[in-house]
Amino acid sequence: MHNYHLTYLNSFNIKKSSEGLLEPSGLVLSNKGNALWTVSDDTNKIFKISLTGQFKKKKSFTIPDTELEGITLIDNGQTLVVVKESQNELIMISLKTQKIINRKKLDQISGYKKIAHYFSAETNNKGLEGITWNPANGNIFVLKEGEPGLLIEISSDLKHIIKHQLLNEKNGFCDDKISAEEIDYSDIVYDDSIDQFWIISDRAKRLFLYDWASNQVIQSMKLSYTEKGQYKEVNKAEGIALATNNNRLYIVSDESARLYVFDIR
Repeated sequence: MHNYHLTYLNSFNIKKSSEGLLEPSGLVLSNKGNALWTVSDDTNKIFKISLTGQFKKKKSFTIPDTELEGITLIDNGQTLVVVKESQNELIMISLKTQKIINRKKLDQISGYKKIAHYFSAETNNKGLEGITWNPANGNIFVLKEGEPGLLIEISSDLKHIIKHQLLNEKNGFCDDKISAEEIDYSDIVYDDSIDQFWIISDRAKRLFLYDWASNQVIQSMKLSYTEKGQYKEVNKAEGIALATNNNRLYIVSDESARLYVFDIR
C-alpha cells in the first residue's frame, strides 16, 4: 500500500475585497490545469485564480446565487457544478455561456427518500459542503458537512441518487485531538490515478484518503507544515483541488483567504 506524504511548497494571499473574494470555499482545477476555480459563500460570483493565487478578473463572472460552498467541473471541463448549502441544491453552469443550464435541490432527485432522515430540521445547518466528479463513471459526488457526514453519488443529469455512505469513526474518520462526532467534512476531490477520494476536514485540520469501494479511510494526515522553523496548521480548510500530473495539492482557507500548495506523493 502506498504511503503518501505532504510537503509544503508555498502559500498565497487570494483575498480580493473589491471583488468579494473574502472567504473562499470550494476549489477545482481548471480543465487545462493551469488555473483554479473557487467560490466565496457570501458572494454571487465564480472566481478564477492562477495557480499562484492571482485573481483573473476577465475570466471570473457572476451568477444569481450566493451561499455557494463547493465547486467542480464535469463534461470534460465544459460545465461547472456548484453547491448551494442553504438549499442543498446543485447548480450547473455552462462555461461557454456563463449561464445556469440546470439546477436541482437534493430533495427533488429520485432516491432522496432513502437519505431524507439525515437532513432533519435539527441538522439543517450541516448541509451539502463539497462536490467532485468521477469521470470514470460520469457521476457527481456531494459531501454533507456533518451530523452525520455523508457522501452521496448522483447521476450527472441530476436525476438519480445512486448510492450513499456515512462518514464516521467506523470507516476510519477520526482524529487524535477531537472526537469523531466533531469532525466535519469541508470538501472532496476525486483522484483518478488511484480511483479514490481526498477529503478535508476544517475542524480536524486533516486530510483523509478514502476508498469508496471498501468504504474505508486508507490514510489520513494532518494539514500541517513548517515555515521558518515554526510548526503551523492550515486553519479552516474549505476547498481542495488536485493536479495528478505533477502531484500538486491545492487547499484554500476561508479564514485567511489563502491558497496553500503542497506536493503529495
